[in-house]
Amino acid sequence: MILTELKERLDILLTSDVIATKAADVAVVAFIHLQSYLKEDEIDQAEMLFTHLPMALSRIEKGEKVEAPHPDLLTEVRNSPHSAQALKEIQYVQTLWEESLPQEELDYLLIHYATLLQINEGGNE
Repeated sequence: MILTELKERLDILLTSDVIATKAADVAVVAFIHLQSYLKEDEIDQAEMLFTHLPMALSRIEKGEKVEAPHPDLLTEVRNSPHSAQALKEIQYVQTLWEESLPQEELDYLLIHYATLLQINEGGNE
């Protein structure tokens, strides 16, 4: 996925009233931040994370809640070599959002970011 593809995807979600404008804006800046970290214009398999992220932020804005992911999955992800960088990316998102995110949403973002970092930094054998 490249930035123009993300913006097209977000425009569809905005037009359909699935996500909020602020959530879309945060997703774009978070994508650019990740591109900078990875030193790549194209981020492989970024569609899931960058669809989940603005939808999660929009849910938070509406006060909606999600159930936590399975604890075993979280343990596996937290033990991943990509967990520390994933947490840095999530912290950046929280800075952009200017509010703390619920733990359940943080956990899902950790899973998505760690997976995406694994795919794009290698180690997806």
